[in-house]
Amino acid sequence: MVSEDELANMSPEQLQELQKQNCIFCHIISGKVASKKIYEDDKVLAILDINPANPGHILLLIKEHYQIMPQIPDDEISHIFMVAKAISHACLKALKAQGTNIFIANGMIAGQKAPHFMLHIIPRANVDEIKIFDLPEKDIPDDMSEQINAGLTNKINELFGIKTEEPIIFDKKPEKIGSKAEKGIDENKKLQKKEELVKEVNKKRINKKKTNKEENISIDLDKISNFIIENEPKK
Repeated sequence: MVSEDELANMSPEQLQELQKQNCIFCHIISGKVASKKIYEDDKVLAILDINPANPGHILLLIKEHYQIMPQIPDDEISHIFMVAKAISHACLKALKAQGTNIFIANGMIAGQKAPHFMLHIIPRANVDEIKIFDLPEKDIPDDMSEQINAGLTNKINELFGIKTEEPIIFDKKPEKIGSKAEKGIDENKKLQKKEELVKEVNKKRINKKKTNKEENISIDLDKISNFIIENEPKK
């Protein structure tokens, strides 16, 4: 057992190695634990899930130990989705599936059960009765939707290095998704001002893109990953 003091003094590399030693999927990848392998290369391993949602349910594992997608280098992300595309096609042909679900449980709050990044590929049929993908359709108030739109637009533009002449501004921080939005007497006037400002900024952004089509925009995906990790909801 490792004490809390020892954990606190470990480097990121030492912590990752400790996680690998205790990760069942790392043991599967190394061959220490048996699995039904259907594909393997230098970056990924695809195995059949031992508790499948449907026959042919596949777990596509990245070989290096990463917990969530923002930690994974770009080349490995590209590769895992290329392999997922091929496996999905194989499910349609070999298993006569009528479709496939390809999904990632990215973080505990999203249903991730193991601290090792993986991608699920599930063959589907019209009589399989899987209900997990029936997403609710929530009614989000217009003012809350505008705040979310403005906040995300500002941050994404910042992370991608896209400059606007004027920032998109909103009066208060967006409420947490799922919470009950507050209603005020002057909300309609505030909302109208926000809409006008967003339209004006978007119009300027479109005009700028038209005159700078050949401009190379530097995209720093590490910044995006760090932002997502830093802002992951605390349990």
